[in-house]
Amino acid sequence: MNVLDEIVATKRKEIAVLKALRPLESLQKEADSFKTDRRPFHTLFEKGPVLIAEIKPRSPSAGELIADSPLEIADLYAKSDADVISVLTDADYFGGSNDLLERVRARVPQTILRKDFIIDEYQVYETLLLKADVYLLIAAILSQDELAKLIALGESLGLETLVEVHDEQDVEKALGAGAKIIGINNRDLTTFKTDIAATENLVGKIPQNIPVLSESGIVTAEDVKRVRALGIGGILVGTSVLQSDNPLEKINELKQALTI
Repeated sequence: MNVLDEIVATKRKEIAVLKALRPLESLQKEADSFKTDRRPFHTLFEKGPVLIAEIKPRSPSAGELIADSPLEIADLYAKSDADVISVLTDADYFGGSNDLLERVRARVPQTILRKDFIIDEYQVYETLLLKADVYLLIAAILSQDELAKLIALGESLGLETLVEVHDEQDVEKALGAGAKIIGINNRDLTTFKTDIAATENLVGKIPQNIPVLSESGIVTAEDVKRVRALGIGGILVGTSVLQSDNPLEKINELKQALTI
């Protein structure tokens, strides 16, 4: 079993426990009358290249990433040139939580992306009630039919989706499922090895009318220029920012390279 398979297996057990504590019907009932302001995602790409800055306390590949409070990072991000804040809500492997997302959302003005291993409609209703604006769907862990259903459910609830791909099969799946925004993950989640060549290999296989992000492995302004030259509409950065001496300065440096 590779790391991704292990994470998904753990996630299935986690969801089963959550459903036992609070049935899906309870979330659906609350969702029926739930109201909150929505912060745009898709329309951000109409204004220019998008930078997503990530809050993840740790990762299986890099270990601990946030020594102090993640909320201090959120306060920095709120003042940065980041367009979207991504929050990891997986606890077992990334040290995140639903509570962290809610608290970050209350502190920043930007669009909020919930990043987790979403495999069940239960998690989509959770995402709505957590007041996130967009959620990640990983093509590698879903069938095309499952992907399509989770995209459609989000749309019915007023949520947007970012569909993540890593190879050609993922791209075909994402397009077949009706993905409106695609992120190319340069990190292979089965090995956690990273190579920006993944973006170079896949971007040409995605129709030009679909905004595309390059995710992971982007460390320098030169990396940004490399993927931007391919026609990429934005980037997602996490580890490189969190490990920098000055996260705020790092974000603004990468955003500047993105808009040149």
